[in-house]
Amino acid sequence: MTPLNSSHRNWLTWHLSRALALVVAILSTVLHVDAQDVLPPSRPGAADDAFGRLTAERLEAVHQSLVMLKSQRRDLVRPGPLREYRANLHVHSGLSHDSRGTIDEIVAAAKTVGTHVLMFTEHPAEHYDFYRDGHQGVQDGVLLVPGAETKGLLAFPRESVRGHESAPAQDFSDLVRGREGLTFLSHLEERMDWELRGLTGVEIYNTHADFKDEKRLAASLRNPLWLVGASDLFRRYPQEAFSALHDYPAAYLRRYDELCQRTPHTGISANDAHQNVGLIIRLAEGGKVRVEDALGAKLLELDASVLAALLPVPKNAKVGTVLFRARLDPYECSLRHVGTHLLMKELTTDAVWDALNSGRAFVAFDWIADSTGFDLAAETAGKRYEMGSRLDLAADLRLAGRAPLAGQWKLIRNGNLLAEAGGSAYEARLTEPGNYRIELWLEVAEQPRIWILSNPFYVEARGSKSRLPR
Repeated sequence: MTPLNSSHRNWLTWHLSRALALVVAILSTVLHVDAQDVLPPSRPGAADDAFGRLTAERLEAVHQSLVMLKSQRRDLVRPGPLREYRANLHVHSGLSHDSRGTIDEIVAAAKTVGTHVLMFTEHPAEHYDFYRDGHQGVQDGVLLVPGAETKGLLAFPRESVRGHESAPAQDFSDLVRGREGLTFLSHLEERMDWELRGLTGVEIYNTHADFKDEKRLAASLRNPLWLVGASDLFRRYPQEAFSALHDYPAAYLRRYDELCQRTPHTGISANDAHQNVGLIIRLAEGGKVRVEDALGAKLLELDASVLAALLPVPKNAKVGTVLFRARLDPYECSLRHVGTHLLMKELTTDAVWDALNSGRAFVAFDWIADSTGFDLAAETAGKRYEMGSRLDLAADLRLAGRAPLAGQWKLIRNGNLLAEAGGSAYEARLTEPGNYRIELWLEVAEQPRIWILSNPFYVEARGSKSRLPR
């Protein structure tokens, strides 16, 4: 294909902008919606929610911050025998009813963002076995793990559990765990009072949950007019626009800290990736164009002649030809947004299981900056202990951490802020029993944003009889 020169680009940009304007006008008329009611506000002082962040000015400011952080980042070499592998948990593909994603495009997105492990959580259905028919093995260097989102859990069995679909959540978790599988409590916003025994862990961030409290954005995404009008922002700032929904998961972490005081839970991030938000305009029968959502469901039909001048139909186009597409949640953006970094000796399923069962992991919002190299350990008597470790309190017990970027370190004990300090390295003496975890914050466009969430260290008084069960 011959590359476009500058004059062709200008011509194409002008016509596309005219086409967008026309589509907006048409949809506004058809849907009886005022564009000013649904397009992102540009006025100063707009609410600091995802909808308010979706302006060209604010997205450009975020973009410039990310560029600056990337220039300041330094590579770090991890000490010891463990290596760092980035994982995305809670991923849906075309096996789920609410996604059309192919394994090839998901793996390609994972490779682009530096993900080594994809842990799928399909919605179970009668026509397939999510374990036997699920994605597994290694494809293009990415380890694939089959699993399901079901009964309020993310379940990753080591064998088929077909025939147990009707089991209650506790019984189902016991079944999976009893057969050496993993289970995580999912969507805590719907299950803050759940206390299931024997879980591997808990989601401490969920992208969909983060979206669910964005009322203005959620209302706008149901409106084709807004989708068309906002598509240019998502084209110019794809990651910044997607990650505009990112907020500190205060409620999740509060509940997580409570659960960890009962028994250790491994904290993970949930991408809840579907690639199912957007708009498609394609050629339909009878000289019409069909406006669809990202899954292909019909929203409305228009006469193709209305768009002919600005969105022309190619002469040899067949019914079904896509004339316009806006995808707001591509896998690449969803997978980059947040990841769970596992500390393992090798890239195998057994190593993944060992890391997640042990809590050797941290969650990072890598859309802000690449967190690779972040290191946090407890040290006592000349020995090093990784995240998730259970330790006896000792006079020389301390935490030591370092990161590829300087930020604000916050030491959390049993859910309460104990101390904080700035810099690219951090040390703290641990002088009393408790569960200790670290939060590392960065400034993005003059706003503090959570970047890294560690798993806890569980410290108990020497000789304590109340050691937490795992």
